[in-house]
Amino acid sequence: NKPIKYFRYAIGEIVLVVIGILIALQINNWNNELVNKRDEHDIIKNINLEFKQNKKTLGEAIKYHKTILANTKDMMSLIGQSEAVLKKYNVDSLISQSLDYIEYNPSKAVYTDLISSGKLNLISSDSLRLLLFEWSIRLDEKIEAYKTVDEISQTLLLPYLTKNASLKNIDSYSIVKWKEKSKLSTNYYKMFQDLEFENNMENQVWDITNYIMALESLEKATEKVIEKTKREL
Repeated sequence: NKPIKYFRYAIGEIVLVVIGILIALQINNWNNELVNKRDEHDIIKNINLEFKQNKKTLGEAIKYHKTILANTKDMMSLIGQSEAVLKKYNVDSLISQSLDYIEYNPSKAVYTDLISSGKLNLISSDSLRLLLFEWSIRLDEKIEAYKTVDEISQTLLLPYLTKNASLKNIDSYSIVKWKEKSKLSTNYYKMFQDLEFENNMENQVWDITNYIMALESLEKATEKVIEKTKREL
């Protein structure tokens, strides 16, 4: 009976070892799940904080460009007016403001790290991952909208102004802030009677409007992420 006893003993030892391994694996899985849960919580918290800050700066950018749009439309209303009416306005300042658009770049350190590190899969919420994907699409649309504004200004409006206006006088209201005006004369009345100038400014109005719409779409996507991360925390 000794071989049978030894065999039973060996089987028992094997069973105990297997059970011990399974328990160790289960404990390890539990620990990994806890670590992943903590990491997921930290990721969602950081996304929430980053997107809240982005919402603030994005709102400021939208307000800023709506002011630019309003000033550009005001200048459009002067096209075709009499010289007496035109002289009541600071044309250089109005032109400068219409060119003072800026590229809005949100903070995306957390988002970029999430994608590059492969930690996106730690987010268990499918809807949150989809919202982040939607946000990235809106960000790309914003980038394209800005490129359109800048390209049209650089290729159409600025070359026209170079030939027909004083860039020095215009830049006296920009970051350059010239103290002295140009000693050369300019005929803004003639320019404000030119259809090409009106078309250039209309392009500027359209492009800035399109850029604002892209910013507003990005703002909505940002708000969705904020609300979802708030519920997940």
